[in-house]
Amino acid sequence: IEQDGAALYRYKGVIAVKGMERKFVFQGVGMLFSGNFGDVTWKPGEKRENRFVFIGKNLDHGFYRDGFMACKAETLRFNVGDIVEANIGKFAKGKILKQWDDGNAYRVELANDSKTNVWAPIDR
Repeated sequence: IEQDGAALYRYKGVIAVKGMERKFVFQGVGMLFSGNFGDVTWKPGEKRENRFVFIGKNLDHGFYRDGFMACKAETLRFNVGDIVEANIGKFAKGKILKQWDDGNAYRVELANDSKTNVWAPIDR
């Protein structure tokens, strides 16, 4: 949007975010973007798919397709129960409790006295 905002007249869509039961709905005009997880949830059995519409001039279809495909959820490296090091400003040992928890790649229980839970939004 920052790169092509002047060429975008209107855009809207629905995104299925892994680990989220609610739909992410977005819309915009030019560089004005609005999007959030609204009250609409995926129905049981409903196919979770992404749908987008972009209206503009001289848009690079490959640029948009490649950009969205780069966001596609991949298979995660760690399984529930694996011991990992979580980056919490410094690296701390923890155990994977859940994959794709509320849109985050992992929920990790730190190996500290209070067993603090932290979320890892990416798998790197």
